[in-house]
Amino acid sequence: MMTIMQPEVLSGLIGFGGALVGGAASFGGVWLTLSHQRKLAREARLAEIGQEAADRALNELITLGEFLESVRGEVATMRTDESAEYLDTVFGHMERIQRAVARIPDRELRTHVRDLLTVMRKYRAAGVRHFFAVSWLSELTDELTELLSAYIRSDPLPSLSERTESKQQRAIQHELAQRRRFELMQDPDPVNIDPREENADDGPAS
Repeated sequence: MMTIMQPEVLSGLIGFGGALVGGAASFGGVWLTLSHQRKLAREARLAEIGQEAADRALNELITLGEFLESVRGEVATMRTDESAEYLDTVFGHMERIQRAVARIPDRELRTHVRDLLTVMRKYRAAGVRHFFAVSWLSELTDELTELLSAYIRSDPLPSLSERTESKQQRAIQHELAQRRRFELMQDPDPVNIDPREENADDGPAS
């Protein structure tokens, strides 16, 4: 037997269903709004952290640049295979820069900074005297300063300069020459010696 639903009951069910749909839509809207607000808050917090970290790294770079200018004359004649105390200060600044930049959310910037710091550590490729090493370190410090300044201003990150790209190649060549020398120490056969290697690292970095 078919049961006939009373109009009042049918109206009530329709109203109840509409309330459920409306409630679900309202809840969904609130959830989306809260989710968007959380995303905006997270992005703002990351931007704040990145700005603070960039400011800290930039201050380290400015101090490093001033320090390098102050020691340029003192170590000019020292050979780069000799231990120099100023490098302790240089590497201390570099480590603090690296730690600060690790907090910056911009991956491209972190990669650029990492690459430049790696080239800085290859300062022996600059030449046989610390005069050349200080110039090498100073020029890379200036490039890092420009890079972080662009990030702080929200400008597009600059590409590596030709001078820095040249340093990267020189560092690779220096490392290969050092490896070659080590191999020759193991097998000091004059036939295997390339005379060009004797003067490979005597000049300044380009």
